[in-house]
Amino acid sequence: MAALLLGWLITFVLFCLGLAVAFAIPPMESGLGWYFLPVALIYGFPVAAIAGLPLAILIAWPLRRVRNQCVHVLVFALALGAVMAAIVLIPSGSEMGWALAGLIVWTAVCGAVGRASVMKVVSRRNAAPAASE
Repeated sequence: MAALLLGWLITFVLFCLGLAVAFAIPPMESGLGWYFLPVALIYGFPVAAIAGLPLAILIAWPLRRVRNQCVHVLVFALALGAVMAAIVLIPSGSEMGWALAGLIVWTAVCGAVGRASVMKVVSRRNAAPAASE
């Protein structure tokens, strides 16, 4: 459970950091600049806790018997990217296609990094027990 919470937190903070960078660079500059980071963290936390954490549990549940951690990273990236695509593309259609595609890819990357960041924690826990003599 600790690995799940740590991976979720890393994914959430990385996603908010990416949004803050996107709003601070000139093409998408909103005037908020780096002040957007605390806003994203504060307002995004309830959404991430209510929607993101159960989603992470639903993704991790069927993978609990899969030993290959790279499969976990790939599945988390694909699942989070697919959910974000469903969330942003269904209501908006094809408007702002490249910006939304960037958001979908960024979500998938954050999910993969968050899951990859806990690989050692999970692999230690799932290590085969030593043969007792």
